[in-house]
Amino acid sequence: MRYLDEGRRVGSLLSGAGIRGLALTYVTIRDVAERAGVSPTTVSQILHGKGRFSRKTRDFVLSMVKSMGYVPDSRARAMRSDPVKTVGLLVPDLRNAYFADMVASMEEELYARGISTLIGSFGEDSARQDSFLRNIMGQRIDGAIVVPKGVPTHGIEDVVRWGLPLVFVDRRVPGLTSVPYIVSDPSQGIRQALQALFRKGHRRVGFVSHSSLASTTLYERESAFRELTADMMPDCDCPVVDCQGEYDSRVAGLDVLMAHHVTAVIFGYSPDAITMIGLMQRRRLVIGADISVVSFDDIEVFRLMTPQVSVISQQAQEMGRRGVREVLELIGAREDADDGGGKSASPPEADVGGDRHMVAIPTIFIARDSVGPLHRD
Repeated sequence: MRYLDEGRRVGSLLSGAGIRGLALTYVTIRDVAERAGVSPTTVSQILHGKGRFSRKTRDFVLSMVKSMGYVPDSRARAMRSDPVKTVGLLVPDLRNAYFADMVASMEEELYARGISTLIGSFGEDSARQDSFLRNIMGQRIDGAIVVPKGVPTHGIEDVVRWGLPLVFVDRRVPGLTSVPYIVSDPSQGIRQALQALFRKGHRRVGFVSHSSLASTTLYERESAFRELTADMMPDCDCPVVDCQGEYDSRVAGLDVLMAHHVTAVIFGYSPDAITMIGLMQRRRLVIGADISVVSFDDIEVFRLMTPQVSVISQQAQEMGRRGVREVLELIGAREDADDGGGKSASPPEADVGGDRHMVAIPTIFIARDSVGPLHRD
């Protein structure tokens, strides 16, 4: 191990373990060239697959690139001298109104603080998620707020090891406790919804889950429903059906609920609710009279429907604002560490397994006309 110190970066710890321990201090082509004993032009040509070099030279330079954690900088030195900060925002699907509202709240909060944003979505695809993360590492951004896929990936782990200020919002990644996260607690909202349904006479309440997303958030909602109905309605029939993204899966899920003669349904995932409300109406079920409906996600489409749909709100905008405050605190802490002392010092090693804190925003039930009294025959 050794330090690089050329007046540009102080305390940049390099090791054969790749980028582990690199506390967001950027390695340049010149650094790689000096370490490899070649010219910066040679490194650049090898990285771009150009020039005539022996296999030995090419392999050696590429091994130096990998071990030193070099990431191509698409904005080069311009970003280093630019006082304007940039925060990356990554969500699963910007077409989903819930995530669109969350991104809007974060972008507005960051804009008010004079910070620009780089926004992306990954369509619930881990490879696309990691591709975006690799790209923003090359953009030299100052921090990132991510709604992750919910499973460990190389891209997420690399960002953590880089020491980039990173905050998870709405979802967590199992086994990765080194990143602070802002999530919603589903229990309060589900309890309030069940209490409202119980008061109106409902004793057969179904729940629609969506396991194919591999989302810890959706799993926690289903678990909370099972625990609360077992406690609050132990003698009632409260089935859980698992829908996928396909239309036929939602049709089959509704068939199961109707076979249980449910009089109310709570949806854990709003796209399922939107499709299945349409299916209910095609079966001439009157929402709020023949069957009551509650869905997670307080999105605009539910306020535009007739009747308006009761929701369990995760307070997405509040989660977004808390995520912004958290990532800015991390950015500030990193800058304080960079400015302190003035001497070379070993940076704290990024720890993929270390413990960081969680902020849980309570969900709230918002009653609307889609929940009505039970009509007995």
